[in-house]
Amino acid sequence: AMTQNHSLFKNLSSVTFQLTTSCNLSCDYCFQDACNVSSSEGDAGRVADPRETAATLMGLMEKSETELAMVFSGGEPMLVPVDWYRAFFDIMDRYVERSGKKLEYSVQTNISILRPEIIDLFKAHGVHFSVHYDGELDDPKLLSKRRRDNIVTLSEEGLAVTVLVVGTVESLKALPSSIGFFNRHGIRFYRINYVSSEGRGHQVSRIPPAQRAEAEFQAAFLASQLDFGTRDNVVLNKFLFYHNNVICGSDYRTTPRPQKCRAGVMSAYVAADGFIYPCSFFPGITGPMATAKDLSPLEGTGRAVALCEAANPYYDRKCPECEALPICGEYCALSPVTDTNFMESFCSAQVTLRRMMDENRELTELIAKRFIEHQTAYPLDVPRSCGTRTT
Repeated sequence: AMTQNHSLFKNLSSVTFQLTTSCNLSCDYCFQDACNVSSSEGDAGRVADPRETAATLMGLMEKSETELAMVFSGGEPMLVPVDWYRAFFDIMDRYVERSGKKLEYSVQTNISILRPEIIDLFKAHGVHFSVHYDGELDDPKLLSKRRRDNIVTLSEEGLAVTVLVVGTVESLKALPSSIGFFNRHGIRFYRINYVSSEGRGHQVSRIPPAQRAEAEFQAAFLASQLDFGTRDNVVLNKFLFYHNNVICGSDYRTTPRPQKCRAGVMSAYVAADGFIYPCSFFPGITGPMATAKDLSPLEGTGRAVALCEAANPYYDRKCPECEALPICGEYCALSPVTDTNFMESFCSAQVTLRRMMDENRELTELIAKRFIEHQTAYPLDVPRSCGTRTT
């Protein structure tokens, strides 16, 4: 538990701001459950005040003893008017110059909206694009073609792009061609996101575990074929775990453990409701840690942060017997287990992947060894995934 409230945000290195709850798409799988679908492209509904956002960010930068990365999120942050960003950057540019502090920017977007003025403004401020994308589909409802064209534009404009590929059945089927698309357009890093069970659609339990496992194996194989120029590091790390723990027989922890994602300590989420939460995925479970206006800690701050690393009896009971433990071994303590279809679908996919690795042991070892060689030759070649800085 956190006893010294003044130390809150001391180690903060990444903060995500929800600028608007509106979105121009209505994706079934969205974990935000953002039903506030805007009536038109320029309508962002209620938007955070740029001066208040800047004031909160400056306050967090004063409290943090490390360099900070700031993420624009939503809803869909590209609905927010260009003048909002101009006003925000105007304040922050002066602060950064005056204080000598460093600040990095990212935006989490579905990239269906891309105005020329935004390109120039974001290029001038080195904004990194973390794009949520369904892959090589042709779905008018998802504005697939427009989003694909805008990713190409970002690439041509020399902006930094990583992609979060939505893990629906359709997207997983199209994954090989999506990876080819990323490679052709110089997108180095992507992640296969397996869809939160919190969204409207509860999509995860609809994805056949074998399909998810095959997509991961395919992703690793294609990465090795592309000399790791385009890859999903989360998937490749499972191949490293298999190499170390299964092939080489290294000692590894046979007890599962909560992820040390440091939510609420190194990262935080400023929601549109005016409160700060440990993470954007499960604000309802943790509750808020502090007010955004004056950054004052709330009662239960320590508990909210501690929940992120607390043991979860569901996993502690199920994981030790699981075949996938050598390639898995961590869980999000907040991940809901009431929808057991969700967890069983996800866990079954990891068991299936482990069996695929056993059946294709030589290929698995080859992929892992090639990745180890790549990492040794290029130790600084790491992603900034999901809009956060990788340390």
